[in-house]
Amino acid sequence: MKRKKRKGSLLNVIGDSIVYIYGLILTLPLFFAIITAFKSEQERIKNPIGLPESFSFNNFVDAWVDGNMLNAAKNSIIITVGTVILQLVFVIIVSYALNCIRDTKIGVALYMLVLCGLFIPGTGGVTKLMMRREMGLYNNLWGEIFVGAFSITMGVFLVSGFLRTLPGDLEEAARIDGASDTQICFRIITPVIKPSLATIAILTFTSAWNSALGPMLTLRDKSLHTIPMVLLLNYSTEYSMKYTTLFAGVIMTSIPVIIFYCINQKHFVSALAGSVKG
Repeated sequence: MKRKKRKGSLLNVIGDSIVYIYGLILTLPLFFAIITAFKSEQERIKNPIGLPESFSFNNFVDAWVDGNMLNAAKNSIIITVGTVILQLVFVIIVSYALNCIRDTKIGVALYMLVLCGLFIPGTGGVTKLMMRREMGLYNNLWGEIFVGAFSITMGVFLVSGFLRTLPGDLEEAARIDGASDTQICFRIITPVIKPSLATIAILTFTSAWNSALGPMLTLRDKSLHTIPMVLLLNYSTEYSMKYTTLFAGVIMTSIPVIIFYCINQKHFVSALAGSVKG
């Protein structure tokens, strides 16, 4: 019995050590980014890993002013907010519809078809670009919004798993009271699945806010540039990169994502648990 306890405690120590080491590895890049943002370019070259001699905010001012960050932030906010709102609406509708027919063969087939979107390779983006050209959604913010809003595969997976944990009596009682499908979907089901919706909102917000490849391929006008585009295009050249200003911009633009996550993070674990149960 004592041997089992010792073995269990040893495994716990090893497991905790692995977690702490992994957490340290993830924290180090953030630490170096922060201290680099407060250094001058000359100091970064002389002392790349040490603390700055004096904490200066000049890099943050340069990143905000020289990069026209205000206009880039406006474009990023429009794309991100539009993408999050539309995607949540689409996920709610599709997930509720699939849940209504989940016990039928066509329901299972449609659900599997939606999940196939998880396995589409990145080369499928070429098709999106061609479609956007034909639809007149090239070189405008609406194109970025629609591309992100229709990426509903992960959202449908999370919400469908959560819906499977709900009792069927909830929907039956609403139908007896004369509620329509639209009323049941948005007035009864939607408030119940808030944890899943919060999780989807976090994932979508982070993805849309940090998206760089799509906008760089489609947003040609400088007035439409987003924050990731400004950071990549303004502070890097073919032969060099201004890391101090770049990291200052990265830190500033990471703050909205961190705040949004902190507000909604309490729903994250419960939503994932619901998906696993389903």
